Amino acid sequence: MAFDLSAFQKTLVYQAHAPVPEVLEDLKVIGQLDQKAEAARKTLWISAWVVLVIGVLSLFVVGPLGLAPIALAVGLFIVRARRRRTDLEDRRYGLVATLLQRLQVDLEKDAVVELTLDLSPNDEVRKRVAEGTRGRWKCEDFTETWLQLQGRFADGTHLHLSMVEHLQKRSRTQRNARGKTKTKRKQKGKALMQVSLRVKPERHPGLAALDASARSAARLPPGIQVSRIRVGADRVEMRALLAHDWVARAPKPVPPLASLAMAPSKGRKPKAPVVPPGKHDASRTATMMLLSLYQVLNFSSSQRRRSDARATS
Repeated sequence: MAFDLSAFQKTLVYQAHAPVPEVLEDLKVIGQLDQKAEAARKTLWISAWVVLVIGVLSLFVVGPLGLAPIALAVGLFIVRARRRRTDLEDRRYGLVATLLQRLQVDLEKDAVVELTLDLSPNDEVRKRVAEGTRGRWKCEDFTETWLQLQGRFADGTHLHLSMVEHLQKRSRTQRNARGKTKTKRKQKGKALMQVSLRVKPERHPGLAALDASARSAARLPPGIQVSRIRVGADRVEMRALLAHDWVARAPKPVPPLASLAMAPSKGRKPKAPVVPPGKHDASRTATMMLLSLYQVLNFSSSQRRRSDARATS
């Protein structure tokens, strides 16, 4: 399936039904497009400020003629603001690429995955679900299911992974003691990741009765909260709550250079460097959710093997 770049640029929504290598190649193209757009916006930003400074200085030299560069600078700022839409959420396509690279070794050979990836801004009007006032604040709420990924593992288990973002934007305009108006803006949000595994009931008898086992098997990175766990006769699913500023893949903490250079004092062990807590690692969260759910499936299948052994003894 050839990647239709022109169609993607109109909607910023990528949809695929293709083998993992093809999808990864498409995501690489999207990353290159994003890098070009970001470079163009930086160029416009620098150019606008340079022209603005020239225009202000010209006012003192040539008078009103200096207004022309200022008008040009304003135009450049406007063009840059309008091109914000093409500056993609790199952590989003980066997360999908990381997950597919990890999962493809366990998927069926030449497995086809279904992917829907929405990279448009999360505050687009079509994603707004509510608006109104709360006290002195004007509020807008946005919700979007920006990721839907489905595939089949080599053991026949069907995977469904999705991610939903919730965003609330608040603004309040007030007048200070000097009579000037000032607008305050705030925003907050959260992300919900859901992983579901669907299996054949005959291979996992008694799965629906393992709800308590599923909760005890949940092992997630520090700070990640389990929002919901469901177990049925043919599926297990888990939903986790992440902070709105999650990252696709958290870098490994590096100790400060000063602590590495310090020699330990006599008879004392050097103190471990204090590493500040990082942002929520979405790819690690998804991996640990999968491992937790598979632990429940393995327990169910082991029960079946034990019952089969007793029946033949």
